[in-house]
Amino acid sequence: MKERYKAIFAAMIGNALEYYDVMLYGFFATMLAPLFFPTGNQATSVIASLGTFAAGFVMRPLGGIIFGHLGDRFGRRYALVLTIFLVTIPTLTIGLLPTYAEIGIAAPVILVICRLLQGLCVGGEYSGASIFVIEYSKKGREAFAGSTLCASGFFGGVLGTFAGFFCTLSFMPSWGWRIPFLLGTLIGLVGYYLRSRVNESPAFISHKNEEIARVPLLKVLQKRKKNLFCTMGVGATSLIPFYMASVYMGYLLSTKLHIPISQIMLINVGLNIFVMILLPLMGMVADKFGKKNVMLLTALISFLIAYPLFFLLEKDLSLLNVIFVQIVLGIITAGFGAPSTALLATFFPVHERYSGVGFGYALGGALLGGTTPLIVASLSNILDSALAPASYLMFSALLGIICVTLGQREVSSVPPLKRGEFQHT
Repeated sequence: MKERYKAIFAAMIGNALEYYDVMLYGFFATMLAPLFFPTGNQATSVIASLGTFAAGFVMRPLGGIIFGHLGDRFGRRYALVLTIFLVTIPTLTIGLLPTYAEIGIAAPVILVICRLLQGLCVGGEYSGASIFVIEYSKKGREAFAGSTLCASGFFGGVLGTFAGFFCTLSFMPSWGWRIPFLLGTLIGLVGYYLRSRVNESPAFISHKNEEIARVPLLKVLQKRKKNLFCTMGVGATSLIPFYMASVYMGYLLSTKLHIPISQIMLINVGLNIFVMILLPLMGMVADKFGKKNVMLLTALISFLIAYPLFFLLEKDLSLLNVIFVQIVLGIITAGFGAPSTALLATFFPVHERYSGVGFGYALGGALLGGTTPLIVASLSNILDSALAPASYLMFSALLGIICVTLGQREVSSVPPLKRGEFQHT
C-alpha cells in the first residue's frame, strides 16, 4: 500500500515540476525578451521570446519517441528518472544564465537549447507518468489515478504562475525572475530523489520475461496504426477545449474587452484551479460508469453546445459571459481528459504502451492542441465571425467521438497491483 502511494506521489511531483517550468517561461516570456533577444524593436523581441516558448511544443513528439522507447525497453522508472533529471538541468541553467549584454549571442542560443530540452522532457513525461500511476493503481481505479496525475500538472502550472507573479512585485530586485527557476531546481532534485527510490511498475515487472521489440514504436506502426491515430485524436481533443478556454479567451479579454493582463492571469489561475479540482472527480465518475461512456458523452455535449456557447459571446461579449464559457470549457476538459490516459493504456500491450501513448498523445497535442489559439484566431479572421471557434470545438468533439469509438483494446484492463511484485530494477 505504502509503495503504491510513494510511486504515485513521485510521479505527480515530477509532472508538476515539468508544467511549472512551462508556465513559468510563458509567464516571463515578455520580460525575458529584451534581456535575451534585444533587437531594438520590442515587438520583434517579444516574438522571438514567444517563438522560443513555442519551440518547446515542437520537441514534444520527439520526446514521446525517445522516452517511450526507453520506457518500453528498460522500464517506466528508468525513463521517468531520466526525464526529471534532464528537465532540472535547463531549469537551473535558465535561472543562472547571463543575459545578452553579458555574454552576447551565446545567451539566446543557450536559452533556446534549454527550452528545446524542456519540451523534449515534457513529451516523455506526462504520458509516461500517467502510464506509471495507472499501472500502479487498483483495478477499477485507473481513471482516478490518471486524472490525479493530470491534476498535478495543473497544480504545477498554478504554482508557476504564483511564483512568477510574486517575483515580479515592486519590492523584488530586478533579477527576481531568476528565483522561481532556482526554486524549480530544488523541486526537481526532490522529485529525482523520490523517483530514484521507487520500484518499477507492477505491469512492467509481470511482463519482463516477454520478448521486447528492438524498436517498440515500429511495432506499433506496423500492427497498431489505427490505435496510434486514435491516440493522436484523443490527445488533441483533450487539449483543444482547455487552450480555447485559457489562451483564446485570454486573447478576447485583452483585445476586445481591454482587461488588464494581471486580471486575465488571475482569471486563468481560477480556471486552472477549477479544472484541477474537477479532474479527480470526473476520474471517479469514469471508473464507475465507464471511461468510454464518460468521454463519448462529454464529446457529444461539447458538439451540441459549441454553437450556442459562442453565439452567446457574439451577442454579448462581456466579462461574465467569457468566464461562463471558460467554466463550460473547463468542465469539457475534465470530462474528456480525466479518463483519457486510462483508456489509451488499454490500446497497447505493456511493451508498446509507453511508445504508443507517448508519441501519439504528444503528436496530436502538438499538431491540433497547442495550435488551438492560432487556428481559432485565424478562423475568426477568415470567416469574419465570432462563431468560428464553435466550428473548431465541434471538429474537436467529432474527432474525439470517432477516436474513442474506433480505438480497439489490446488488453482488457491494466494489470492490478499484486502482493510480492515490488522489486528494484
